[in-house]
Formats: sequence, structure tokens, C-alpha cells
Amino acid sequence: VHVEPPTTEHPTVSIETPRLILRALEARDRAPYIELLERARAHLGSVLPTGDEDAAPEAIFDRQLELTQKGDAAGKAFRRIATNRTGSIVGAFNLVVIRRGFENNADANCWLDPDRTGVGLAREGLLALMSYSLADLPEGLGMHRVDAWIQPENKASQKLFASCGFTKSSDESSHLTTGEAWHIHDRWQLTVDNWQRDFG
Repeated sequence: VHVEPPTTEHPTVSIETPRLILRALEARDRAPYIELLERARAHLGSVLPTGDEDAAPEAIFDRQLELTQKGDAAGKAFRRIATNRTGSIVGAFNLVVIRRGFENNADANCWLDPDRTGVGLAREGLLALMSYSLADLPEGLGMHRVDAWIQPENKASQKLFASCGFTKSSDESSHLTTGEAWHIHDRWQLTVDNWQRDFG
């Protein structure tokens, strides 16, 4: 994993892996992002809170761009799209609801173009996000724990997060929205101690 610090030309952090570049969403991504959303919306809408099912893809892009910029500016989120080495958008890997205090915690989510599954890209991107998130400041975000909220029937996501060191909390679940519906989600967690033990 290679982390590119902000520069004048690229004012936000990006992360490079052998096959992916995790970077901030930009205005120039509008057309390809909307194309991907339109093509994969039935799949993504079942697992992601993309908003009103009737919302125009353009409105969803505008919202995601705003959330990315505000999250970076306030330090409250780290949202990154993932592109392959030819520049095509293949998914997104996000750290949201960053909470700093005695402990620094955040929630993680990710999604992948359904046409790009099965070749390990989701694990590659999620491991890169965790490597940066759990690294000490200033090299990383200095998180102590990262949570992922996963629906009990979403076995693919459970397998993905488990392969990156997350373990299911035995006593915590919550109702969260995906699309326009509320669903039970279980909390999966990864602590910095476990990350360093398994991947350090």
C-alpha cells in the first residue's frame, strides 16, 4: 500500500495498491459514476443507503461529491472511490462517522461494481483502507477501532470483512436504512491491536 499525501495539484490523500487507486470523488467523475450507478443500481440499492430510490443518479452523485468534500474538510469522514489502473471506477471504500476523543473510532463501508467481483478487488481495497485508517497519525488516521454494520443475510460482506480481521460483536445490532427500507445490521469490529497482530 502506498499513500500519496496531499499536494497543490491533488489536495487530498490517495492510496495506491497493486491494482487500485483510492482517491476522492471529483467533478470530472460525474459521467462515469452516473453510468456505473445506473447500471448497478439494483445491486447497490439493496446494500447501500443511496437515498430515495426515485432520486436521479445526478442527484446521488452531487450528494456523494458534497459528502466527500465536507468529510475531508472537517475530518469527519474519509470517502474514496476506487479506480483500476486504466482509470475506470470500480467501487468505493469509505470511513464515515469518524469520532475522536479518548478513543478514535469510525464506521466503514464499501461497495464494488458487480461486474468486477470475484477477483479479490474488494479485499484489496478494504485492506488498504484499514491500513491507512489504523496507522498512527500523521501517517494514517489514528483510529483505535473501526466498525462495520452488516445485514445478517449479507454473507458476502461478512466473508469480506472477516477476511480483513473484523469479528462479529455478539451483543450489538441496530436498525439502519439501506435504500428506502430499514434493516437489522450486526456490528463487526476491528481494533488496532488485532490489526497489528494479524496484519502488522
